Amino acid sequence: MKPLYLAAAFTLVLSGCQSTSPQSINSADATPASLTVVIDNVTSEQGQLIVTLHDNSESFHSDDNINDKDSRYFRSQVVTPNMPRTTVTFEGIPSGRYAINVVHDEDKDGGLDRMVFPFLGMPSEPYALSNNIYDTFSKGDFEDALIKVQTPGSEVHLTLATHLNKISGL
Repeated sequence: MKPLYLAAAFTLVLSGCQSTSPQSINSADATPASLTVVIDNVTSEQGQLIVTLHDNSESFHSDDNINDKDSRYFRSQVVTPNMPRTTVTFEGIPSGRYAINVVHDEDKDGGLDRMVFPFLGMPSEPYALSNNIYDTFSKGDFEDALIKVQTPGSEVHLTLATHLNKISGL
């Protein structure tokens, strides 16, 4: 009986670690604004930069491929990378709070590639998240990535790096 209680407690703890919701945290009728995303540390002009805005935790944690017609981003743009800095502007988005994800999709396959060896699942392409957050073993919390977009417009600076560079500090 004791193992059953431990298993139930463990499941409960894990279920609360990273809950997701498809519900937008913003009001659809908020005043329109613009958001300029400045992406620093672009080290190659190969491939494409995928910039996605997320207004809910479910889409933020989904890592959908940009080519998937059912991808769950609030808004996205795919642009050609320019060294050492690329700027992307989203126009007419409702003012509110958003999380931003940038992937330097070097092979243009529409998503973030991950390592098989030696670190299974670790991102192998450079990426950036709003507030430049990262977590050693996961994408990080949606709430920690949220930035505020105000009328008439806001600007945010993100720094691209590989996951290995982020955790090693190189």
